[in-house]
Amino acid sequence: MKPALILAVAVLLTGCGYKLGEIRPTPMRSVRTLAVPTFKNKTFEPRLEVLFADTLVKRLQQDGTYELVGDDRADAILYCTIDKIERRSLRSVQNNVLATSEFGLRVFVTYEVQDRVTGAILIKSIAQGNTTFFSGNDLQTIERQAFSNAASDLANNIMAEVSEGW
Repeated sequence: MKPALILAVAVLLTGCGYKLGEIRPTPMRSVRTLAVPTFKNKTFEPRLEVLFADTLVKRLQQDGTYELVGDDRADAILYCTIDKIERRSLRSVQNNVLATSEFGLRVFVTYEVQDRVTGAILIKSIAQGNTTFFSGNDLQTIERQAFSNAASDLANNIMAEVSEGW
């Protein structure tokens, strides 16, 4: 009686859509190792390349879907380019509509995963990282710290596409 019940439960649960283990996007099925070189920067904002690449590498290591290696040993290489930075006023000072108290920061990045051996593009897309920050006495320092938050948001968005397909 027990074996028949266990068999019936197993047969009923096979159609639930669950799969044990990692589920990579279809174009990335054969990729086991990945390289992430330093980002390219097409903006006038200096020294963002390493910050964004380092944040993405740390996020991919936390995820664990791919082993991160050097360019010469990787199955695929993830190239990223910082294309545009947008700053916008979100909230003005209460008695002065010309002064901003809260800013929005948005960083746009194009990326592509390229097969190292064949040169074929496996994934090509655009991602963005968003954050907000408040104005203060040293606006440049505050904005520089906000880039760290934008890099973290961007890394999560790229990692979701490359590792999970969405």
